[in-house]
Amino acid sequence: MAVFVLTSTGHAPGVTSTCLGLAHAWAGPIVVADCDRLPSQSVLAGYLQGQDPARRGLSHALQAHRERRPLEPVIEKNLMPLVLSDDTRPARLFLPGFSHPGMVGLFSHAWPDLMGALASYPADVLIDAGHVGTDGLPKAMARLADAVVVVVRTSLVSLASLRLYLPILTETVPDGRLGLLLVGENQPYGRAEVEAQFGVPVWAQVTHDPDAAACYSEGVAPPRKFEESSYVKSLARAGRDLAAKVADRRQLVGVPR
Repeated sequence: MAVFVLTSTGHAPGVTSTCLGLAHAWAGPIVVADCDRLPSQSVLAGYLQGQDPARRGLSHALQAHRERRPLEPVIEKNLMPLVLSDDTRPARLFLPGFSHPGMVGLFSHAWPDLMGALASYPADVLIDAGHVGTDGLPKAMARLADAVVVVVRTSLVSLASLRLYLPILTETVPDGRLGLLLVGENQPYGRAEVEAQFGVPVWAQVTHDPDAAACYSEGVAPPRKFEESSYVKSLARAGRDLAAKVADRRQLVGVPR
C-alpha cells in the first residue's frame, strides 16, 4: 500500500475535490485523510453533506501519541465511510481532520506516528494536506510519504505561486518522490512547458471542470452521465498514473509493492 500527499501552493486549484475525485475512481480500497493545517471540515460539510463525524478525527491520534499508545487501532476506529452504503466498489473511507484550529500546533510531534500508522493501513492513502504553508509541509509528511503531489492549475497566477513555494518542497521531499498534477492542461500552459520551467515532472493531469468538481467540493448532485464525463475519466487515469509512479520507483529500489 502507498501514501500519497496532495498539496497546493495557492490559488485554490482544488486539492480536496481532487482527493475525493481520485478516491471515487481509485481501483482498490482507499482512505482519504484530512490533514489540512488550516481546518475547514469542508469534506464533512460539503461532500458528506453535513454528516456528523461522531467525534472522529485527529484529536484521538494526538491523545494516543501523548499516551504513547500505537496509532494504528486509533486510526481504524476513527475512519468513516466516504461513499453510500449501497456502493459496490472497494472500500472508500475518510479520516476527519482537526476539529479546532488550536489543535494544529499541538500536533507537531505526532506527525511521524500518524504517517507510520497510515503507511501500515491495508489500503492506499490520499492525504489532503491543503496549502504547503510558509514553513512547508510537516517534515515527517514530506519525508515519509511515498509521493508528494502538488496540485496546480496551468494559469500564470497559479504557476507564479508554484514558483514561490516549490523550493520549500524540493528541499524536504526525497528525490523521485515529488511531482505535479495539472488541473486543466493548456489553459494556457502545457505539460512540457511546465516541466521545462520548474524542473519537476508532471505525473498526472485532470480536466478542469468546476461544475463537475462541485460534486466533490460542495456535495451537489452529479449531473447526468457524470461517470462517463471527461472529468471522471481523467481522475481515473490520474489515479492509475500516480499508482504506477510509486510502483515503478519501488521496483527500482527493490521495495515490495
